[in-house]
Amino acid sequence: MFGVVALAAAAVALTACQPRESGHPTPLPPVSSSTTTTTATTTTTTTTPKPTTTTTTTTHQTTTSKPAPGGPVPPGTVPEPGQVGFTGDPASLRVISGPGDLPKGTVWNTGALQVTGDNVTLDGLYIKAGVDYYGHGTLTIRNSIIEGNHFAYAAVMGRSGHLDIRDTTITYKKGDKTPGWPWGDGALHGDSTMTVIRSDISGYPDGVDVGPGDSQFEQNYIHDLARLGTYPDNVHNDGIQNYGGKDLVIKYNRIDISGPNGLAYDGTHQNGAVFIQPDNQTPSINPQIIGNYLRGGGFTLRLEEPMRGAVVTGNRFGPTTGGWGEATRENDVTIAKWSDNLSSTGKVVPAPTN
Repeated sequence: MFGVVALAAAAVALTACQPRESGHPTPLPPVSSSTTTTTATTTTTTTTPKPTTTTTTTTHQTTTSKPAPGGPVPPGTVPEPGQVGFTGDPASLRVISGPGDLPKGTVWNTGALQVTGDNVTLDGLYIKAGVDYYGHGTLTIRNSIIEGNHFAYAAVMGRSGHLDIRDTTITYKKGDKTPGWPWGDGALHGDSTMTVIRSDISGYPDGVDVGPGDSQFEQNYIHDLARLGTYPDNVHNDGIQNYGGKDLVIKYNRIDISGPNGLAYDGTHQNGAVFIQPDNQTPSINPQIIGNYLRGGGFTLRLEEPMRGAVVTGNRFGPTTGGWGEATRENDVTIAKWSDNLSSTGKVVPAPTN
């Protein structure tokens, strides 16, 4: 596994009490550049399974979310630390750290690789900068390391189109100063739809901030988030934060946002391992949260209104020491199926009441 990154403490202005966040991720305007290149045409097609609608149940049965043994992570299992992301030799990767011989469809801005082409593939790269996608097709990232820094809004910023990221490590430059406000809380951030599979994500206040639905996160390891600032000027850590839309899929991920000494909530920073926060304009429709290991947060799983048809099955929750419990939901949330969700002691976690 590529090295864990911690950011230095900084004051980031967010209101804190019972931890929560509001608002959609808003991209910054484009940064002009005098360099232009051609576009590499690559297309990627993904499909998102639809949940089945059933009555709410609470059962105890076998699940596939038990961590896999050493070696490549088998399908349908939660990865162990070190099993996902770029697991090869970083020295084998082509380094991108400034202007020069850049991938097709990209230009260089200070501290950021700006992707201007619609369908662009980045494969086998060590990008020592943020990646900023402006295209309207698909940005495909494979077998790479993305090391964000204080110049970039996020390690990978999706302003439009679709991000398809697999077998990649996404983190923050070790020892770099903290970005000033405003900046993207998420290592992956923005209004692109996203498919993120078998990737290692760390070093930012949030793992993923995704605006729309139609996104899939499977077999990722999200961990060691940056705990910046002190109350009341502090960040709120979320493993995956979504702002509504239809058909969000979160399956077989290991998401651990716990604080020092294993605390689920240190009284300031940790909000939720999974936090779905729609609004009336973009309600959450048919989200699936299946077979994950979830740890950390005032509440580990937060389901906010309006939401319809949520499927939450086969998840394993870590200890909730310092927090309020495994799950919470607001009044205007309907759960189509809730089953086989267990606490750290093996007890059934009941569906949260309104």
